[in-house]
Amino acid sequence: MKKIKILVSGPLQSGKSSYIKALDDNALNVEAKGKDDKFYTVAMDLGSVKLNGFDVFLFGTPGLLRFSVMRNICTSGSDGIVFLFDAAAPEKDDSAIMILNSIRKILPPNTPIVFLANKQDIEGARSPEIVRSQNYLPDDSRIFPTSTKTGLNIKESLTHLVNHIYEEYSSLLQTLRTYENDIPGLGKELNKNFDEMRTFLNNLEIKRFIEVDRINKTFKVRSGLKYLV
Repeated sequence: MKKIKILVSGPLQSGKSSYIKALDDNALNVEAKGKDDKFYTVAMDLGSVKLNGFDVFLFGTPGLLRFSVMRNICTSGSDGIVFLFDAAAPEKDDSAIMILNSIRKILPPNTPIVFLANKQDIEGARSPEIVRSQNYLPDDSRIFPTSTKTGLNIKESLTHLVNHIYEEYSSLLQTLRTYENDIPGLGKELNKNFDEMRTFLNNLEIKRFIEVDRINKTFKVRSGLKYLV
């Protein structure tokens, strides 16, 4: 089964832990109780879910801005992003954009992302289009109205993102199949040097997209990718 890493991020108390918990009842959370008697994630959330042909690992980041080091660690190597806005608390938007920009500095610019206008169960919550407009999100970005309390669009948003990642990898795998016996040729095709190719192929092997034969210096693309419905 293929492995992909999804980053779940957003500002403080926007619903990140609840989102992961809604998808995985056994999700882990490293949290601490604040002076206000609320619990805050201080390290990460970690959950997993199986979606046709994929082991999807969900890494939730702390919402407190000062935990930037832990957020950066969680971000590294992510295949896609679920980013939550608190639709019932526009005052959190500035922090949300700061966190979003910090993530974008770490990941490639083409990393798939879906946005959530969360807490739609609260009266007066902003619609996705208002959240988009107020935060200058791209017109072509996908933003879901969600509620971790009612389950609104929780699985749907993740399925949409995983399908997007599938499309990205599907195109790449077509190229990989052409160069299974020609790693130097693949390096030229992808404009990667030797060290970059080694890291690239190692990462694909860890994700179980390919099998590497280090003796013969070849690799083989695994079968089994599926589009989700």
